[in-house]
Amino acid sequence: MTTPTAPPAPTTPKGCRHRHFQQTPRHRKKPAAKTGSLHGIKPVKETAQDIKKKVTERLKLTFVMDDWQAHMIHRIYQGYDSILLAGTGYGKSLVFQGLAAMDKQKIVVVICPLKALERDQVAEAEAKGLRATMVNENTVSPEVWASLRQGKDHLYYVSPEMALSDSFVSLWQDVSFRGRVQAVIVDEAHCIVDWGDDFRKEYSGLAKLRDYIGQEVPVVACTATCTTETFNVIWTSLCFGHRPFWGADVGCERQNLAFIICVLKNTKNPVLDALNILPDSIPKDAPSSIIPKCIFYFESVAACTTAMETIRKILPPSLRQIVQTFVALTSEAAKALLWDQFRTGTVCILCATDAAGMGCNVPDVEYVALFSPPRSLSVLAQRWGRAGRDRTIKSTCLLFLPEWAFRPKGLPKKTRKGKDKPLEPKISMSRRANLEKALEQFINLRSDEENRGEN
Repeated sequence: MTTPTAPPAPTTPKGCRHRHFQQTPRHRKKPAAKTGSLHGIKPVKETAQDIKKKVTERLKLTFVMDDWQAHMIHRIYQGYDSILLAGTGYGKSLVFQGLAAMDKQKIVVVICPLKALERDQVAEAEAKGLRATMVNENTVSPEVWASLRQGKDHLYYVSPEMALSDSFVSLWQDVSFRGRVQAVIVDEAHCIVDWGDDFRKEYSGLAKLRDYIGQEVPVVACTATCTTETFNVIWTSLCFGHRPFWGADVGCERQNLAFIICVLKNTKNPVLDALNILPDSIPKDAPSSIIPKCIFYFESVAACTTAMETIRKILPPSLRQIVQTFVALTSEAAKALLWDQFRTGTVCILCATDAAGMGCNVPDVEYVALFSPPRSLSVLAQRWGRAGRDRTIKSTCLLFLPEWAFRPKGLPKKTRKGKDKPLEPKISMSRRANLEKALEQFINLRSDEENRGEN
């Protein structure tokens, strides 16, 4: 009797898969452990909470920074590109300062649209113990270039024109200089859309920075006003998408602000519509503190001057100098002095053009008023954003507009021939049609809500 033998192992035709092949050495081999990280991202031991603690200590903050600020600093510190959307007065500048505080051996380059904003940011950084320098055509010198090249200061606030100048390009091309740059931050990034096409075209050319700084230095865009269209332009203009990216939209809710939109009645001298902001009676020996701190925005220098003269006429002689104009033609030294006086309360009312439209952190502005349609909803938000930056005070934002900016109410009347009679002249419809769509909808938001309620 023969002993039965084991059946032969099953065979698999060449080119076919078989479950027994899962036991071959090739398939039993463990996958290699993942090493390294995303290109341009460095390992960081600190968590966002660690960074929150360190920044608070190093900048000697007297308040608790928000979690989103700590997370943003953490991501940029790791090397991520980013776009930050946060309302005016939310504390975007603390992100720049916190980043500089985390590594004082490196520098942070912040591209700013206005010299007044640069000056304000430098003062704020220095108050927190950081070394900061403005780099623009008024401040540039051999000493400033030497400071930049050697990275002596922590923060450098640079105009877009200067960032793309031949002198700065030679710095960008220096490997040792690039190695000291922790991040390039484009502040008020919506200016790429607002100004990049015609006024200050350098904003639309900031993508060139990527050619100079390579892929190792993160680029961060910050703005308080960003529609989807603006976001897309910023994304394309600054060449996002080629490096690891982390974005944050914090929102722009300001519960301490009241918003009022009304018809402008005094078209020849618009500021007359806002005089009820002032006290009913002002004694001759009244202190300047009796006048609320205000910024009135106009579209021309002439309109600013007229408004200033009008307000001064109704004030006692001792208070007439508390009303001043702030326009682009004002010298840089005079602008710096005006902001300091406005901050301390020596000046209480500024009649301004767009020269005072962004940044410039004066915390206790009680009223901000515009007397003509702004170019866009973004511009309106920026100007209104000067009010109530100290969230503990209540402030009012006003927009005075000509009647044509509002959609007519009611039903059309009939002519003698039975046709509908237009509710407004064609010129009014034409002017309103030329407003930015988002702005026109915002102005007539209440009208839309009333119409929905009737339906």
